[in-house]
Amino acid sequence: MSDFPKQPENLAELVDIPRKTRRGYGGRSADALAQERRQRLLDAGFELFGTQGYASTNTEQICRAAKVTTRHFYEQFTDKEALLITLFDAQMQDTLHQVTSALIGSVRPLPERLFEGLEAFLDAQLNDVRRARLTTIEILGVSAQAESRRHTVIGQFVQLIEMYFAVLVQQGHAPDQPYQVLAVAIVGAMHELQIAHLRQPEVFDRASMTQALHGLLSIYVQGLMRQAGTDQM
Repeated sequence: MSDFPKQPENLAELVDIPRKTRRGYGGRSADALAQERRQRLLDAGFELFGTQGYASTNTEQICRAAKVTTRHFYEQFTDKEALLITLFDAQMQDTLHQVTSALIGSVRPLPERLFEGLEAFLDAQLNDVRRARLTTIEILGVSAQAESRRHTVIGQFVQLIEMYFAVLVQQGHAPDQPYQVLAVAIVGAMHELQIAHLRQPEVFDRASMTQALHGLLSIYVQGLMRQAGTDQM
């Protein structure tokens, strides 16, 4: 009799057995399978939105590419727009992280680190043009919610640039004055340069963009340093 499994002592324990031993498929839990389906949907959305475009992509195409049913799609996202905004957020937060790491981890003198941050931005955005297309062209004007999220992300980059200039001021490399307008101008220029690169890559190539940005911002930063009396570039 000792070989028999232990009998449940009450109804609650009996009911709890299926919940504890429930499995998904192939040894993976239901949660793990849901996460795998979500990742496939994200990958499919990134590919389709970044190549054929958001407006030209429907939910059924995304599901076919991800090899999931429409039911599984709506378990993860309320609609196609929700998938786009999720992808936009993920891509731009990764870019923001790369730019921040470049600014903090650079061995260049502080006045030159802005250039390294801009180069990190171009690397993050243009090494895979699907990212650039999704985060500049495809997200633009989709809805009020998408625009709100886009402006929030723009604000994060503006704030990062303002923080950089605040450190320049603190260390005596720049005069104490507002830098928000400059920060917005830099972010706007980077946005438009990406679109120009996507449309005319032979004209707006990486080397030309980097050279132009470096030259323009060098003049500006040197002017700030002269005003602060620390022109050492």
